[in-house]
Amino acid sequence: MKKVLCFLLGSLCLAISACAPAEQAKSTPLVHSETLGSWEELSLRLQKDGFDAEKTEKLFADVGMPPSLSPMGTKIRELYSNKFLPKPKPKTKPASASKRKKSPPSSLGIPGPWFKGTVTRANALKCKEFITSNSKAFAEAEKRYGVPAEVGAALLFVETRLGTFLGRQNAFYSLASMSVKRSPESMAHYLDELPGTWGRLAWIDERMEEKSEWAYEELKALLEYCWNNGKDPLTVPGSIYGAMGLCQFMPSNIKRFAEDGNGDGVIDLFSAPDAILSLSRYLSLNGWKKGMSLKGQVGVLMRYNRMLTYAHTILALAKTIENLDAPVRNKTPKAVRNKAKSSIQKSSKGKSPAQKKRWVSAKGRDVTAFID
Repeated sequence: MKKVLCFLLGSLCLAISACAPAEQAKSTPLVHSETLGSWEELSLRLQKDGFDAEKTEKLFADVGMPPSLSPMGTKIRELYSNKFLPKPKPKTKPASASKRKKSPPSSLGIPGPWFKGTVTRANALKCKEFITSNSKAFAEAEKRYGVPAEVGAALLFVETRLGTFLGRQNAFYSLASMSVKRSPESMAHYLDELPGTWGRLAWIDERMEEKSEWAYEELKALLEYCWNNGKDPLTVPGSIYGAMGLCQFMPSNIKRFAEDGNGDGVIDLFSAPDAILSLSRYLSLNGWKKGMSLKGQVGVLMRYNRMLTYAHTILALAKTIENLDAPVRNKTPKAVRNKAKSSIQKSSKGKSPAQKKRWVSAKGRDVTAFID
């Protein structure tokens, strides 16, 4: 009897092992099943909030990677540093409050500081070419919202270099990773880099909870945008915090401010016309008005990005674009011009018109401008 039982058990084990490869071949690949497990809580939460179960499960299965710590770790490091770490000491001794002055306006009429290497003639020429290529969209944006083409192009240049740099991350993966609930202890790699973090875990835990909820709301907005416009969320590039498109909108801003600029029935912020109309609408709804003061323009641009340098850079680049069509003005100091003019007139006295022309030409471009 024992022999028969052993034989039956052995046969059963062989049968199971023989069937195993066939079952494994039909199932989801191992890396996907493991990944889906790590995303399971987030996937179920989205389904509970009304997202299609089949599409949502497939999306997370296709991610192919577990959640990244980088978005949350980077944000907590930024918040912690701003809150608890001393600010770097200035290299020069700061002036007293009575002597401290605001940055004076440059020759463009826009005060600094500006982002290094951004306000240049070469970059202005790129913007000018971009305006020419998208003249219809810029004209419509200015007509509807009063935003000059130069300001719109300058903003797109600062944000994404006119669409040539759209971010190194996948917007969905960044926001989904940040949405996953986790403890401060799971961020040990980031916390160890900063002094005093282990004594402030309660504060860190609160910030992580806040940012996780913020990312979740942005994630929902992103999925709505992608699935309503026929886009695969896994193919949408973005910043580490999920900003996307030429104009770098956060997903929650798409429903509020984005516009179909080319009339194709789809809002695509990676399309220049849509991005141009969308950023112009954003500025308009945040207070931009045609002919407003420099101070007013700076205030509106700082609602797009809170940095003063950001606003000043855009306006300085916009002014540089405008000046491309202006006649070149001689910048030689007046006293130098007068002295040179007097010298030329004396030296060329008695010479024929042809001789004067040859003599003056030999003195160079700036000098010839002094001869009436």
